[in-house]
Amino acid sequence: MDAQTEPFDDFRRLELRIGTVTAVEDHPEAEKLYILKVDVGEEEPRTVVTNIKSFYPYDKMMGRKLLLVANLKPANFRGVKSFGMLMAAEDLEMGGSTLLLLDPSVDVPNGTLMSCGMETKGLRCEMKHLEKVTIKVAEVKDGKFMGMDIELPEGAPSRVAAVIDGDRAIVLGDGNGCVMTVDGDITDGAPAL
Repeated sequence: MDAQTEPFDDFRRLELRIGTVTAVEDHPEAEKLYILKVDVGEEEPRTVVTNIKSFYPYDKMMGRKLLLVANLKPANFRGVKSFGMLMAAEDLEMGGSTLLLLDPSVDVPNGTLMSCGMETKGLRCEMKHLEKVTIKVAEVKDGKFMGMDIELPEGAPSRVAAVIDGDRAIVLGDGNGCVMTVDGDITDGAPAL
């Protein structure tokens, strides 16, 4: 049994990296899927299969900076192997109709680790691990994120993604001033996955 030994221990298992979409194509076997090439600062761009086609047309994807779960176990989607998962916030189960990709608040190099300034564990991640982590998007008002104290770096947008562990919240970012945000309106408390 895995005992949580430190705050944000489950989150520290994730390797969340900034990447740029360098190619977008329709999946030949699935009309709602894109096959992306994402540069995360490695020798070759990664292939990532995603189901956001109905929310993001080609022109909104090509060249876009986004957040990728880089250490997720590869998965096959109708014959195409995907080496990561895009992080997006969605309020569909909250009665909304929005899905928004998480965006860096400032331009940072591809491969930048969004670990909130914490050391990561460097382990392979599976969906069961990702599902243990709570990340939500909300507006910070008077230093509060959904009722919890939170500190934003200077110049950060008011709507941010934050990692929540019990009654603690920490803004999702690189620990050096870049935080993850969204480029539109979404219901406060929308989960990010």
